[in-house]
Amino acid sequence: MSEGLLTLWNERLLPSVGDVAVRVGLALLAVLAVILVTRLSLGAADRALARTRAHANARLLIDRVITFLFLLLAAIWVLSIFGVQLTAVVTVLGVVGLAVSLALQDVLKNLVAGLYILVERPFTIGEQIEFKTFSGVVETIELRITALRTAGGQRVIIPNAMLFAETLVNRSAYGRQLARLRIVVPLEGDAEGRALADHAAAALRGAAPAQGGATGVPDPAVYVEALSADKVTLRAEVWATDARATAPQIAWALRARLPRAEITVLE
Repeated sequence: MSEGLLTLWNERLLPSVGDVAVRVGLALLAVLAVILVTRLSLGAADRALARTRAHANARLLIDRVITFLFLLLAAIWVLSIFGVQLTAVVTVLGVVGLAVSLALQDVLKNLVAGLYILVERPFTIGEQIEFKTFSGVVETIELRITALRTAGGQRVIIPNAMLFAETLVNRSAYGRQLARLRIVVPLEGDAEGRALADHAAAALRGAAPAQGGATGVPDPAVYVEALSADKVTLRAEVWATDARATAPQIAWALRARLPRAEITVLE
């Protein structure tokens, strides 16, 4: 009896135990290798995203995606070490992934576009942008949508895929915006046109807000658009941090200095 058990152990069980031990050891080495590569990849991705000043949400999402992919790689590697046939599993996962991607195509497009916006940062929260017929301050940037707060107090929700595929205007990208006004002044004589233009330029410089010592900001300027026998049409331009708030203030200041002028705030 004992001899039979010893024979069974030596001929059948011992080789099987040794094979399992070898496979377990290889699986542990594979897991350790994947963990090491995952940490190196996460560090490289964090350094690259830090250079682009990516949003914290984008960094977290990319870290989780990298970790998930390496966990999936580790699982496949360990299963292959233990001799599991992965062909059927991979086929099923591929079919399921294709079905899910087709069903959630629009959602996935918005997610990819949102990730791009968070990483590349064509605009940030608090900046003023214009998109199609909408204009407002960026209130929040999420993975699927971007929300704007308009001047009228409305909240506009825009899918990120639309922002990714079409042209938008970032009015706050350079810190200053151009405020434009049209000034129409009646003339009383032929020689008055030039004098009115000079007077309007001086009035604009006095009405324009101080630039605070900013370098590279053009001085307020006045251009003649049209000149007729009875009136002169001028276009005034001044750079400000908020053109829509500054333009009306300049218009009132010019109205005090040019009482006979007709002043229009231009978009």
